[in-house]
Amino acid sequence: MITFGEILLYSVSYFGLFTSVFFLWTMLENKRQWKNPSAPKVLPKVTVIVPACNEEKTLAKTVRSLLSLNYPRNKLEIIIVDDGSVDNTLKAAKAFQKQGAIVLTKPNGGKGTALNLALKRASGEFVGCLDADSVVEPGALRKMLGYFADKNVAAVTPSLKCTKPRTVWQAIQVIEFLLGVYLRKVFAFLGAIHVTPGPFTIFRKSFFDKHGGYDTKTVTEDIEISLRMQANHCVIENAADANVYAIPKPTFATLYHQRIRWYRGFLDNVQKYKFLFSRKYGNLGVFILPSAFISVFFAISVVIYVLYRFVDVNVQRFINLYNVNFDVRKLIYLRTDPFYIDANGLMFIGIVALFLSIIIIYLTKIISNEQEHIKWYYVLFMLFYLPLFAFWWVVAIFYKARKGEIIWTGRKRDEKEEKYLF
Repeated sequence: MITFGEILLYSVSYFGLFTSVFFLWTMLENKRQWKNPSAPKVLPKVTVIVPACNEEKTLAKTVRSLLSLNYPRNKLEIIIVDDGSVDNTLKAAKAFQKQGAIVLTKPNGGKGTALNLALKRASGEFVGCLDADSVVEPGALRKMLGYFADKNVAAVTPSLKCTKPRTVWQAIQVIEFLLGVYLRKVFAFLGAIHVTPGPFTIFRKSFFDKHGGYDTKTVTEDIEISLRMQANHCVIENAADANVYAIPKPTFATLYHQRIRWYRGFLDNVQKYKFLFSRKYGNLGVFILPSAFISVFFAISVVIYVLYRFVDVNVQRFINLYNVNFDVRKLIYLRTDPFYIDANGLMFIGIVALFLSIIIIYLTKIISNEQEHIKWYYVLFMLFYLPLFAFWWVVAIFYKARKGEIIWTGRKRDEKEEKYLF
């Protein structure tokens, strides 16, 4: 008789295998489009906004990366917005005024309010944001602008990666971000990008002029703006080798708070744009968004089931040990048949899934020009990510259910975090 556990595990396995093969096939089918379109011969003016709250330690390196872009200086406008910092962020920002940066300051109100203030001053045909703890590669902007030759393209996302990890938590995020690079390119081919990363996504400014600025009531403005674009049938593209690097969260606590904010923000914004679950919105509505929720459900279910089985098995082992007065020798049984392998469908699917995941990571390294050696990061990711992912989602759903408020207005880093900065 088929047990509940078998039904669950086979369902998860087949769903994961189907989506993996489908995404890989989509990527390979569009191989000719991996290369970015050529940058326009006449380069447009671009405004890049750097919102900063208590970022005195990282702001300078962020702005210097913008000044090092392979782009005409007279066509690049940099606006730094100090969002009510209580450290020396404003002083660090003003140091770049001699190099042409515009510096604005305001009381603390959150990233969205800082971006909207800068949008009022922005004079570029295109506008982007670079978080004050991120850096961009010199050639990234030129690689992205070619996509805007298509007038339907409203935004182009970069390849968001992690700086070199120094902790276990950061190492796990390296693989997580690389998978994000892969999925964002696949979603671009499917017309279903639903997150435009804060670090260096480039937008047509005319979109903001027509549809308003950033939503200041959400804690994930990058998700809200992308879903708003999808709701208006705009095209969002991706330049997989336009690399931007963000500092991954170094501790469990900082990673936990970031992920709860992300996932709770995703739930809030999907609720706001629930009408996107429709054939009218193509792959996004009928496959990508539903698959996201199915993945979350399966992840939580598998982790709960594995924990249940772990407790159940070990309770039985304890009972057995108790019955033999904890004489372990009486419970040892060695299988001597060298040809015995417990082969079943789940084992086969697991091997195929592992093989596919290695191919996907290797492919992502190719399309994004990733040079970092990541094999040990991958092992850590495989061991720890699924239970972490399920845990973050359970907490985010709990906050959503009880309408717990999550506020994101910036904070001052403690000494433990500061030693993991640039």
